[in-house]
Amino acid sequence: MSISEMKVLAFEKLSALNEESAIKEILLHLEYLNNVKKSKVYNLSIHLDSINERYSETLQNLAE
Repeated sequence: MSISEMKVLAFEKLSALNEESAIKEILLHLEYLNNVKKSKVYNLSIHLDSINERYSETLQNLAE
């Protein structure tokens, strides 16, 4: 299913809803998803070597 088809299906299902609280919840979730995309994305893969070097030491510290 393409993105366009999913959007059409989502609009159809939203149109069928009559419960105000459900629609408000969906709107809040859509706003949240929109804000997540705007927030800064951190690329943690650049720290992978450093994390791998400290992994066994961290596990040992946790075991103690």
